Amino acid sequence: MMDAISRLLGESPFSLLQRHGVKVQECVARLEPLFAALEAGDLERVRAIAAEVFEKETEADNLRNQLHERLVSKVLMPLRKEDLFNILEQQDSMADRIEDIAATLTYRDMRLPGGLMAEVRGYLDWVLRNCELAKGILSKLGLLVEAAFGGRDALTVSRLITELSEREDRSKTRQIELMRRLLADEDRLPPVETMLWVQVIDYLGQLSAHADRVGNGIRMILRTN
Repeated sequence: MMDAISRLLGESPFSLLQRHGVKVQECVARLEPLFAALEAGDLERVRAIAAEVFEKETEADNLRNQLHERLVSKVLMPLRKEDLFNILEQQDSMADRIEDIAATLTYRDMRLPGGLMAEVRGYLDWVLRNCELAKGILSKLGLLVEAAFGGRDALTVSRLITELSEREDRSKTRQIELMRRLLADEDRLPPVETMLWVQVIDYLGQLSAHADRVGNGIRMILRTN
């Protein structure tokens, strides 16, 4: 019966939103190898991974456009369309920031002194964990819809959202500490590279913030249903 309805009405907005989230996470998954290639001085590999990011970001944009078209139609849903629009835009911003990071790292040889690069990688790992939490939260959306946004699944998701929110509260402190460390060593870097690294660190901070807002978007749905 549900298959027949799906064929009649088309793919559900929830399914499209999750597919978009998967595509965004494919962008996220390329950050760790991107930074590893940079640290190894493999600039050809950096550019190749960046090209993959650009491709995945375009694929995410295509899914975003499909979902926009679906949401502006008169499809019936158990929640406000504005709530899904909000989550979609936060996910899309995650992909955009990853594209910005990838592009910036291709401009020139951006390797840092060993200790400083290790600190950047530590901050990257922190941000990637936040993105992983956002992924886990969104993966529960189908179950939440089936359970009318209540029950045990809602409690599990709420706890994940709280964990992500608490981590994001600490993310800004970590970002500030890393920025201070970078600027303290600016005499060891060309001024242009210092400026570019300031941008990269800021993009990572924005990526983490958008991941947190995905969680907050789900939390708003739980509160209003």
